[in-house]
Formats: sequence, structure tokens, C-alpha cells
Amino acid sequence: MNHQQIRPATQQDITAITELLIDCAQAMNQQGMQHWLGVYDEQSVAQNLEDKQVYVLEVNAVIVGCIALGTDAAPYYQDCWPDAPPADYYITQLAVSPSSQGQGYGKTLMQYCFDHVGNARIQLDAVDHYPALLQFYQDLGFEIIASGIGLGDKRHLFLYQQ
Repeated sequence: MNHQQIRPATQQDITAITELLIDCAQAMNQQGMQHWLGVYDEQSVAQNLEDKQVYVLEVNAVIVGCIALGTDAAPYYQDCWPDAPPADYYITQLAVSPSSQGQGYGKTLMQYCFDHVGNARIQLDAVDHYPALLQFYQDLGFEIIASGIGLGDKRHLFLYQQ
């Protein structure tokens, strides 16, 4: 039986989280999506631990997923969606190990964040050329509230409110 738990990430998790994000970036690159390539390293992951609430999903004591929950929008939001309403929280870096995808772990991480923030307004963004991810967010109850170009890609801004 698989034992799974979600817990706050610690400094000791930086290497494992970085490897997870790089594995996901490489898997997306094989599908023609380069937007995560070269973005994540141990320094950026450590900075996220300082700036955001980062959670990891462990299965049998191995980190298979992560998610970051912050209170500040990404810097490119203002350029991409200048008229978008602010949110209480912003989700970034939802990642599940390529070998563990399709088992509901992404949904589990998202639900953990929903439970954590209660009735708060949550925003996240996703690139247009990842239709399965766009559908995943919509199936969770997110609505597209704006579209634009950010970091060189067409992106959609999603809003969730319980």
C-alpha cells in the first residue's frame, strides 16, 4: 500500500524539488513545450521557499509532487494582464514527477491548497499550448478571466473562488 502525505517543504528538500522541476521541464520539452527549460535551479527553489508556502507530496517517503502558494503575482502578470483583478493567493510550480502523472497527485496538491486558503480568490496561469493542463484547471473549477502574451508565450489567467 502506498503511503502518501503532503507537508511543507524544507531546506532539505531543495535538491529533490529542483530535480523534480527539471524532470518535468524535460518531459514537457519532449512534448514541444520549452517554457520551463532553464527556469529552475536550486537557487530559485530556495528563493521560493523564502517567498511562498511550498508543499511537497511524498509517496512512500519519495517526493513525487510539489506546489507553491504565494500572495504576490508573478512580475509578468502586470505586463500580460494589466487590468486583471488581484487575488489573495497565486499558485505556481504545480509539478508531478512524469513517472507519477495520471494518478491524481496534481489534483490532490490543488485540493490541499483549496482547503488551506478557504474562500480566498486564487489565480494561476498556464500556457496556451498545453491543452490538457488548461482542461485540468477548468475541471477543478478555475475560469479563464484573461489571455495575453507573457514571457514570450500566449498565456491564460485563471481564477478560482469557492
